[in-house]
This record gives sequence, C-alpha cells and structure tokens, in this order.
Amino acid sequence: MALDIGANNKNKVKILIISGPTGSGKNSILEGVLKRCDNCARLVTATTREPRDGEVDGVDYHYISKSAFLTAIENGHIPEYWHAQDTDRYYGTYLPDLYNKAQDGKIVVAQVQAEGIKYFKAHHDAIAVLIVAGSEEELISRVTARHPMSDSELQERLEAIHTEMREFEAICDYTVKNENGKLDQAIDEVMQIMRKEGYIS
Repeated sequence: MALDIGANNKNKVKILIISGPTGSGKNSILEGVLKRCDNCARLVTATTREPRDGEVDGVDYHYISKSAFLTAIENGHIPEYWHAQDTDRYYGTYLPDLYNKAQDGKIVVAQVQAEGIKYFKAHHDAIAVLIVAGSEEELISRVTARHPMSDSELQERLEAIHTEMREFEAICDYTVKNENGKLDQAIDEVMQIMRKEGYIS
C-alpha cells in the first residue's frame, strides 16, 4: 500500500527543491547535496523518451510509454508535467517514486520547474532553493559553452532565462549564488538552509 502523503499529511515527508534556470549549475548543487547527505534521495522523474546509452530505469528516469504516462496523469500519480511538443515527449513528477522514498524515511531532493515547485509547496510544505549564476558574465559563459550561438540567439536565450528566473524568485524560499570556482561554498549554503529548516542536524 502506498504511503499517504497527501495534503492532510504534510509532515510525512521532507522535500527540498533545488531549481534554477539554464546556466545556474543546479545539477552540480543537487549532486553535491546528495553526496553530503546520507539520508537524502533524489526524486526521479518519469518520462516517455527512450533511455540513452548508460542510463538506468529508476535511477536516471522512470521510462514509461506515452499511454502509461497519460494514464498516470489521470489517476493522479503524475500531478504535474510538461510536454516537449517538438519531440512529443512528456516529463513529470512521479509520485510512486516519492512514496517509496518517503516510506524509507528519506529527505527527498527534487529538481522541478515552476509548476512543480508550486505543487510541492502547496501540498507538502516543501522548501525551495533557487540557484543562480554568480554574475551575468558567468551566466553568458556557461550558456555559450554548451551551445555556441549568434548574438541574436544569445539575447533571446538570456531573455527567456531572466523571465524564468523572475518566476522562480516569486515562489522560492531562498536564493543561493553558484559562483565560478565556489561550488563547495554554494553547497555549504544549501546545507545550512537544510539545518535551519530542521531537515538535518
């Protein structure tokens, strides 16, 4: 039987959200927290895309068919999701994964978009930490290092990132700067937030 962690049982599980726009380094922060916190476990997202070489079902993603994904939305197992229209792929928060980790007494660390943050804060009193680059110059360097682009493409990407960041700022509880060369310091700040909120001692 699945553990009931619905709206009336907000204290059943502790959820830490680590989010941020492209170029923030949120993935590195999340991995750093998982390495330092023995009782933390990452929330694994469900997706309809095929696994890539080296990816493991249940570790990287929960790989399910499109029909199973849509059924999971209908029965409430995927309460929030997004659809990549160009590839017709779905990605979403998979509650069975959350139930299993909650049953094990884990602090669940999630990386979700704005709708996911709103859901977890409303239903589970989650704490949300926004990760941002140390400066605009650092952000530009990270974005262009991944995908070389023209000036107009860069400007369009930056405008999208800033719009996304404003949305995150309105709903996150804390903001942590991830400056170049100071990754450990940023992870320290997240760990301090977890102590402040009573997640760890």
